[in-house]
Amino acid sequence: MKHGDDTADGPDEGCPICLNDMNAADTLHPIQCPSAPTCNFNFCINCLTSLLASSKDDYEMASDGNCHVKIHLNCPNCRADISGPIEDTIRLRRKAIAEEMQDMPDSELSAKELQCKYWKENDDIILEEEGKPKQKGVKPLEIDPTLFGGLEFAMTVQEQKYVTQLMTSGYPDQLCQAAQILSGVADLVRNGNSPSVQNANNNNNAPNNAAANTARATSALQAANSNTTMRNGYSNAGLPNTSRDGERETVVSNFQRQMENKAREKLRRPLPARMPLCVTLGTGEFEKMALKTRQQAELVEPEANEPPKSWLRGLLGRGAERMRGGATMTFVDDEWDGSVADAFARARIGTSAAHGNQQIVQARVGPKNPMEQISVKKILALGEQEDREEGLLTRSQRVLVGSVRGQAGKSGIMKGDVVTHVNAEVFTGDAANLNARLVNAYEEQGQDGVVMIVVNAEACTAEALRLRSRVR
Repeated sequence: MKHGDDTADGPDEGCPICLNDMNAADTLHPIQCPSAPTCNFNFCINCLTSLLASSKDDYEMASDGNCHVKIHLNCPNCRADISGPIEDTIRLRRKAIAEEMQDMPDSELSAKELQCKYWKENDDIILEEEGKPKQKGVKPLEIDPTLFGGLEFAMTVQEQKYVTQLMTSGYPDQLCQAAQILSGVADLVRNGNSPSVQNANNNNNAPNNAAANTARATSALQAANSNTTMRNGYSNAGLPNTSRDGERETVVSNFQRQMENKAREKLRRPLPARMPLCVTLGTGEFEKMALKTRQQAELVEPEANEPPKSWLRGLLGRGAERMRGGATMTFVDDEWDGSVADAFARARIGTSAAHGNQQIVQARVGPKNPMEQISVKKILALGEQEDREEGLLTRSQRVLVGSVRGQAGKSGIMKGDVVTHVNAEVFTGDAANLNARLVNAYEEQGQDGVVMIVVNAEACTAEALRLRSRVR
């Protein structure tokens, strides 16, 4: 192949450097070599980003003691300087690739492909595994299993790295992406389509064996707690004991040590009280909300033939009305004070007679464990020592979940969660707007539609997770 005569005839043409196929974005946005049209050399985005990343490395020392840059941004064919157009070319290709991948489901994409799909113009043009320059200060953990909600067994190493990167980025939109990815992994696990689960099923039914081992370890742990003492606040279960016959035996396996380590880690690096969660609900869940809205608007008559109250309902009064079932969710308006500390507290919501028995935020409850309180203060202190982008943490209005039942509650949404995204779009309205939006989804789609809701992908939670990742 003659490099000087290379022209991008189509996406199937190979890269002259790595010999892999060129994609459509490489062809659509070729390198703008200053020597064109004499030089029409072009190569793929992977080689292009590798060249740019290598040029940003530190200096190296030659045998004569002189220091020089490792790589210069020159055209591999004509040696012309391409430092000017290279970043713009990569940016155009990233944008084209992201647009092309929007219709692809996340469950079918690898970790690197997910980065390409959700790339935005203000993101770095060099992805994490392509040689992204090291950040200053304490390097965040590459993989933090505490962020995966117990799904790490169904995720590849690259997926765990990418989700950890999103969770600890400090930006709410990336928290939303991480929540959507974890939701997709959970769906695959429920359907038995996770690669890890499939491999385990082909390996002598390993998940059942693991469950049996866990059950045995738990029963042993319970027996150990009744026969062992506590030393310095930790049990001596798992330490070798001497039986009546003089033989040394271990009370439990490493299961208890793992549980104790997780408990210590939870106290040392506590998670925010509200973690990001993505839930997909059928629009049929909002039928009662739509009926209640019609009744309030006097579009339909209330139920005329109400069944007589039973003695239990008469005894319980208004509390029994809630037993009959109501709206899937109710919402409460709230104001965020702009602090990161809010991420470690949950809102206590109740009704107030002074507000016409409407739901309001009555108080905010933080961690009760003294050790956890100290750890939270250390995390917040890290933020006070840094100079973050102005305007990232500002006082703003938000909507909390006032009550939840039905499939929404079974899916993990809790009272006090903050609704941040609806159908992958940032929600910025009030409680009435959110209720109307969900009711409209039911009115337009009936019971066959779906609505995706993301909770807790907010600025304070994003910043809290970013600071927590720097605790060692």
